[in-house]
Amino acid sequence: MKRLIWNRHTKLIAKHVAGWFCIIVGLIMCITPGQGLLTILLGVYLLADEIPLFGKIRDYLERRFPKAAAFVHRQRRKLTEKFGRKTTPDDPANDG
Repeated sequence: MKRLIWNRHTKLIAKHVAGWFCIIVGLIMCITPGQGLLTILLGVYLLADEIPLFGKIRDYLERRFPKAAAFVHRQRRKLTEKFGRKTTPDDPANDG
């Protein structure tokens, strides 16, 4: 079996698959028991950098709920430190 190469395109495809999966599962969970809205928001945040509409939704939510946005950014920074992804000074994960 050929080894999967994790380049930029592979990561982009994986991010899209995960984001759209979260949105679809979240919509299903809105009518069945589960955390539907939270799952939809997770999908929106995953796709916000690639899809302009989701980016606008993310920006609105960050303006409307600044404490929640700060919490999300802190958690992202912790995860990137834990898993060793190097961040640049202009990376949103470095916001303070």
